[in-house]
Amino acid sequence: MSKTDHGATEVIVGAETYSLAFTLKAVKNIERRFGGLSPALQEVQKLSLNVAASIIAAGANLTLKPKEFEALEEEIYEHGIGEVTPPLIQYLLALLNPAAKSEEELAKDAEEGSGKAKK
Repeated sequence: MSKTDHGATEVIVGAETYSLAFTLKAVKNIERRFGGLSPALQEVQKLSLNVAASIIAAGANLTLKPKEFEALEEEIYEHGIGEVTPPLIQYLLALLNPAAKSEEELAKDAEEGSGKAKK
């Protein structure tokens, strides 16, 4: 069973919420565009509208025409690139380690661990 199904990362851009999936297709699209996940992470940290829109499009499996892509960049600009970037970084980090536990699994383990310490 694959451990890559951590649900999705939600990215809010204006009135729109994009659900970025943890899929091999998303990884391949990001790798094709940036040459790998690590370079994509480095580019996202530069706070580029184009990069943010590219990651959202790949993660949400969007096929955008040039005008639609520009509209997404405009939405990101209006919403604030600083607001959009943190969930994109979190998304890319999760894609780098897909076999890791999800946040819910880590929280559950922490709860179980604290219960064992009390005994």
